[in-house]
Amino acid sequence: MSMVDTGMEDEGRGAISLERVFNAVRRRLPLIGAVAALVTVAGVLFSMTLSNRYEGVAVVQIDPRKKTISQVDSVIEDLRGDSASIDSEVEVLSSRAIALQVIDILNLRDDDEFGPRSRIRQIFSVLGLDQYLAQEQPRAAATEMSTTAGRLDRDPNGTRVGKSHPGEVTPERDELAAAFQDRLKVARVRTTLLLEIKFSAADPVKAARIANTIAEVYLANNLANKKQASGFATELLETKLNEMQKRVADAERKAAMFKSDNNIFDSEGNILSEKELARLMEQTVTARNTTAQSKAKYENAQRLAKIDGGTATIAEVLDSNTVRGLKESVSSARKRMAELQTRYGPRHPEMQKVKAEVGEAERQLADEITRQVSNLRNEYVVSERQEMQLRQALTTLKEQEAAAKDANVRLMELQREATTSKQLYEALLTRYKQTSETQDLQLPDARIVEQADTPLFPSSPKRTQIILIAMFAGLGLGIMLALGLEFATPGVSHPDDVERSFEVAHLASVPAMPAASALDPLRAIRLVLAEPRGIFAESVRGIRRELDMRHRSGKSRIIMLASSLPGEGADIIASNLAHHYALTGQRVLLIDGDLRRAPLTRKLAPQRAFGLLDTLVRNQPVESAILHDTASGLYFLPAMSPTPLDSARPELLASRRMAETMHALTEQFDIVIIDAPPLLPVVDARILADYADQIVFVTTWRRTPKQLAKRALHALGYNHEKVAGVVMNSVAQHALEDSYALGTRMSPAAVKPTPRAA
Repeated sequence: MSMVDTGMEDEGRGAISLERVFNAVRRRLPLIGAVAALVTVAGVLFSMTLSNRYEGVAVVQIDPRKKTISQVDSVIEDLRGDSASIDSEVEVLSSRAIALQVIDILNLRDDDEFGPRSRIRQIFSVLGLDQYLAQEQPRAAATEMSTTAGRLDRDPNGTRVGKSHPGEVTPERDELAAAFQDRLKVARVRTTLLLEIKFSAADPVKAARIANTIAEVYLANNLANKKQASGFATELLETKLNEMQKRVADAERKAAMFKSDNNIFDSEGNILSEKELARLMEQTVTARNTTAQSKAKYENAQRLAKIDGGTATIAEVLDSNTVRGLKESVSSARKRMAELQTRYGPRHPEMQKVKAEVGEAERQLADEITRQVSNLRNEYVVSERQEMQLRQALTTLKEQEAAAKDANVRLMELQREATTSKQLYEALLTRYKQTSETQDLQLPDARIVEQADTPLFPSSPKRTQIILIAMFAGLGLGIMLALGLEFATPGVSHPDDVERSFEVAHLASVPAMPAASALDPLRAIRLVLAEPRGIFAESVRGIRRELDMRHRSGKSRIIMLASSLPGEGADIIASNLAHHYALTGQRVLLIDGDLRRAPLTRKLAPQRAFGLLDTLVRNQPVESAILHDTASGLYFLPAMSPTPLDSARPELLASRRMAETMHALTEQFDIVIIDAPPLLPVVDARILADYADQIVFVTTWRRTPKQLAKRALHALGYNHEKVAGVVMNSVAQHALEDSYALGTRMSPAAVKPTPRAA
C-alpha cells in the first residue's frame, strides 16, 4: 500500500500537522492521563497543606469638598479628586510608615503569624521538620540578641532608628513590615473616590481588626499632618512677626528722627510747609480770579459810560438793587409825563411838575451809577494789590520749599518704607491670628465608609482553582510529553518527515517483525510466504507497486536495497520483496551483495558450494552459483562460499568481470534484486549502485539518525537520481495504523516521485 501523498505538499502539510498531533495524543492517552492525574493529585495535596487565610475589607472615601468650619483658608489645600491624587493616597495607605504604626498599635511583633521566620515556619511545617525548627529558634534568638546591642527607636514618620554601638548590626529592612505589606492590598474601586483596604490573615477577627486599624491610622495621620502643618506655619508666622515688628519700629523711628533733625513738621499726616504752600496757591488763584472779574466790570462800565445812552446798559451791568429801583422810578416818571403830555400841553403845571420829577430821578440815577463805577474801581485796585501780595508770599514759600526738597524726598522714602512694613506686619499679624485660632479646627480629607466585618469564609487558598490549574497543567504537561516523544526522536517517524528531510518519496512503512518471526531468521526473510495476508506482506506489496509505477518500460531491471548502517533490515525487505516478485510468475534473482557479512547467504543457503565472490575471483560462470527455490520459483545467488577468500571486494565489484556478470543476469532474469551492504561503513554499496536501475533506501523508524541517513543518500553521488524512495522499517503498530489511515485517503494516480532539490 502506498504511503506517498504529494497532495499533502500541495495543501501545505508540514512535518507537524494537526492530524499527526491528534494521533500522537490519541496513542498516548494513558500516558497523558497518568501525568494529568499525578499533577492533579499533587495539586490536591499541595492545596490541602495550605492554611486558610481570611481577608478583612475596609472602605475609605476621599472627600475633596471644601470644609466650611471657618471662612479662613487652610494652610494645606484639601485633596483634589483627580486620578493622580487618589493614586498617591493609595500609595500612602500601602506605605511602610502606616504599616509600622499599625504593627506597634496592635503589638504584632509578638504575633507568631508575622515576622521573617513565619514563612520559614510554614515551609518547615509542610516538610514535616517542625522539630528542627524548634531547635533552631533558641539559637537564632541568642544570635539576634548578641548582634543587637542598641535600643531601636522610631521617629514620627515610622522609620526605625538604631543607636549604634560597637558590634551592633542594624538591619536596613524591617522584615516584619515587609511581610505586613505583602498581605496588604489597597486599590481604587473603579473610577470612584473609594479606596478598598484588604488585609489577609489566618485569623478572621485579626484580619478585620488590622484593616480597620489601617483606615483609622490613615485618617489620624491625615488630620495630624494638617495640624502639624498649621502649627509649623504658626511658628513661622510668629518668627516673621517678631522680625517685622522690629523692622516697623526701626522705620518709624528713622522717619521721626529725620523730621526732628530737619525741622520738618506735619499736621494730620501732611508736612506743614506743603500744606501752607497748597493753601497759598489756592488763595492766589482765588485772588487772581477776583481781580480779573473786578477789572472786567470796571472796564466795561467805563466803556459804556462814554457811549450815549449807555446808562441803561450800565444799570444792567452793575446789577444793583438801588440802580434797579432808580431806573424803575425814572421809567415811571417818564411814563406819567407821556400820559400827561397827550392830555395837557407842555406848559401845563402838571407837565412842569412831572418834568421836574423826571429830571430829579435821572440825576439820582446818574449819581448812583457814578458812585457804583467808583466802587468797581476801588474793588479792582484792592483785588490787584491783594493778588500781588499773595504772589510774593507764594514765591517766597516756593523758594523755601525748593531749598528743603532733598529733605522732603528722603522723608517720603522713610515714610513709604515705614508704611509698607506696617502694612505687611498687619497682614502677617492677621494671618497669624487666623492660623493659630483655627489650628484645632481641622477635618481629615477622607472618611471611613465601611468598617471591615469579620469574614465568614476564607479568601485563600483557592483550592478549587489550584486543583483545576493543576489538572489543566498536568494535562498540558502530558500532551507536551506525548508530543515530545512523538517529534523529539533522532530518526524519521512519519511519512511527512521522510519527504521533508530527505526530499525523496516515501514508498512504504513496514511493520516491526512479529516476535515469533524475529526469533526465526528463516521465517523472517520468507514472511510473505508464511503470512501472505499479514500487514508485513501488504507493506511489501506496496513497495512492489510503487517500484513498478516508477518503471513502466517493461524491460528487465536491477533493484538495489541499501541502508545507512547495519541492522536496519534491508536484507529482510530485499528477500521478501524478491519472494513476492517470484510469486507473480516473473523470473526473479535475489543477490546477496554483501560480500563481507553475507547475511542472506547464511540464512537461505548455508550449504552452498560457492557464490558471487568465487565466480569473480576464479573467473567461473555465475550460473553455476545460482540456486533455485522450487516452492516459490525464486533464484538466489549467494555471496560467497563458506571458505573465506582473501581478496579486495570493492575492486572486484568495480571490475569488468562484475559488469559483464550483471549484464548477463539482466538478460536471463526479469528482475534482479541486490541486497547491498550499508552505505556508510563500506564503499561496496556505492559501487553496486552503478549497476542498479532503482535504489530502495531502508531506514529504521525512529532509530536511524536523520543526519546519517542524509549522509548515506548523499554518498550515492550521481546515483542519487536512481533512488525510487525510502522504506521505513520496524514501524510500531500504532504509527502504522495512522499511516495506513492516511494512505487510504490517497489517490493512486497522485503518487509520483518527489522532485529532488536542485
